[in-house]
Amino acid sequence: MELKDIFKMEMYKNRNNKPYLLVIAVLTVMAASLTFLGIAMAEDKIAVEGTMYGILITLIVFTLLGLGVFSLLYPFHLLNVDYKNRVMSLIFASGVSREKYYFVKICATILTCLIATLVILIIPIVTFLLIYPDVFVRIMQRMIENFGFANIIPFVVMTVFSWLAYYVMLTTSVIITKGKVAGIFLFIGFSFALSMIHSSFSFPILMSQRLEDFNMNSLFYSSTIFSIIQIAAFVLIGLAVLRKQDL
Repeated sequence: MELKDIFKMEMYKNRNNKPYLLVIAVLTVMAASLTFLGIAMAEDKIAVEGTMYGILITLIVFTLLGLGVFSLLYPFHLLNVDYKNRVMSLIFASGVSREKYYFVKICATILTCLIATLVILIIPIVTFLLIYPDVFVRIMQRMIENFGFANIIPFVVMTVFSWLAYYVMLTTSVIITKGKVAGIFLFIGFSFALSMIHSSFSFPILMSQRLEDFNMNSLFYSSTIFSIIQIAAFVLIGLAVLRKQDL
């Protein structure tokens, strides 16, 4: 089986996952409702009083909480579904190599999560851009002025690699625990340990620079390098465990 066929199979499974499609729909409605309510209150079309203020705060809390939980549970579900359905052995028996499956699974999961996030946030983003385009331009100008144009590319690169490291570490946690719920706790443990290690490396860099000569890029580069090392380490661990697993 070719890589594109494995990828199509994974995307087909992901887009036909009805329980999580329902969750995505609920989060989309919540995000849209929060956007419309917030704009209506900002434009004085709805009175800012006790009841409406309480509804707004409740929507903000539950929307943010829902997005936070979704960002962990959804990719975890996509990664562990084959373990859960006990089809891993059938996939490998059909001629799919474990290495190909590993990388295709990560790519399909990342793309699916990107699409889901875009669906949830598309209404708030488009609504804000249509109603407050001047505010968006001012925000971007302020960010460029304060943040520094030379820092934008290193920041984007750092963000991308940190994001990739997140998914690779989650994938390895799922593989080690064979898709069990314990994988979530293992992932949290890995994240805590790595954050401590990262802090121990970043702190000397911060302390070695004087405040007036402080360069954000040095911090961005160190974080990027740390993420690349993290990705390489967890890919090797994940593949090593997957190769030896008895399915």
